[in-house]
Amino acid sequence: MTADTTAATPGRSADAFVGRLFEAGLGMFEVMSVYLGDRLGLYRALHTGGPATAADLAARAGIDERYAREWLEQQAVADIVDVDDVRLAPEARSYRLPEAYVEPLLNPDSPYSIAPLGRSIVACAKVLPQLLEAYRTGGGVAWSAFGPDMIEAQGDFNRPWLTGSFGTDLLPAIPDIHRRLTTEPPARVADVGCGVGWAAISMALAYPDIRIDGFDLDPSSIELAREHAARAGVADRVSFDTRDVAEADAGAYDVVVVIEAIHDMTQPVGVLASIRRLLRPDGLALIADERTEDTFTAPGSASERFYYAFSVFTCLPAAMTERPTAALGTVLRADAMHRLASEAGFARIDRLDEPALDMLRFYRLTA
Repeated sequence: MTADTTAATPGRSADAFVGRLFEAGLGMFEVMSVYLGDRLGLYRALHTGGPATAADLAARAGIDERYAREWLEQQAVADIVDVDDVRLAPEARSYRLPEAYVEPLLNPDSPYSIAPLGRSIVACAKVLPQLLEAYRTGGGVAWSAFGPDMIEAQGDFNRPWLTGSFGTDLLPAIPDIHRRLTTEPPARVADVGCGVGWAAISMALAYPDIRIDGFDLDPSSIELAREHAARAGVADRVSFDTRDVAEADAGAYDVVVVIEAIHDMTQPVGVLASIRRLLRPDGLALIADERTEDTFTAPGSASERFYYAFSVFTCLPAAMTERPTAALGTVLRADAMHRLASEAGFARIDRLDEPALDMLRFYRLTA
């Protein structure tokens, strides 16, 4: 007699599963509606101009009035904006953005910032036809295919902690790195996979004597990084270049940082070996990557579900565009990071559980 493998797992039912996916679908639609409000400047128009009718919002934001009314009504039904009196005629109703939602929707430096989530999800949706083909053929989806939404969202996901605490709290909590950044002669730092530049800018503001070179292969990210550095007033001490790290000066850097980029690399061992080559004999590398669970577990935590979602739609497909590829995906566990760094020739790899971030873990590598 064999076991009945078709029996339902306790607590599961078709009804509950359908309900779960319905709620998830509803959530996705609402996230996309937030994307509209974010990209069209509708939330900012409501906040800066105060309560508005559909006609008011259309005039302020430069959109069609009928679309403005439909979006406002949907936002009110979804409890994202407030409406003054539902009994009024549609054109007479006035809407406002609740004060509690101003930071999440309008302040990219706030730890509550959530608007980038909408941009990244919409960017993933844009490439679904290409992704289907990639899954069938084993090909990939180039990072550039995701467009400006993903580029900006990637930078803005990390922006709050980078601008808020990286240079002022997190780096000082790692004594050997902090010491090198504050002693003479002034340290030279490389930011590898610098993206739109927030890590380098944060370090330059916190450590005014250091010099930083940022490297990234994406020209649009470098362009944004230069703009951000100029606005922050650090362009005289921070440079950004579209350049392969393998071409950078050997033995020139005291500290190298890599923020949430190793798991995206097609050849992570080669890049880590190049980073080791950049370091002076007493140099240190600081890697930040996903704060994954130590082992695969299913069902998984909310953070693991989040990492795997990005891996399915973004990180793995982007890494599959080149051959050969390590094809790591987003879920880079601590033992895998240790293996990659060891293969790259680093003598010591320290997993740093403190300082800690909710979604990221630090590793200190010693050449």
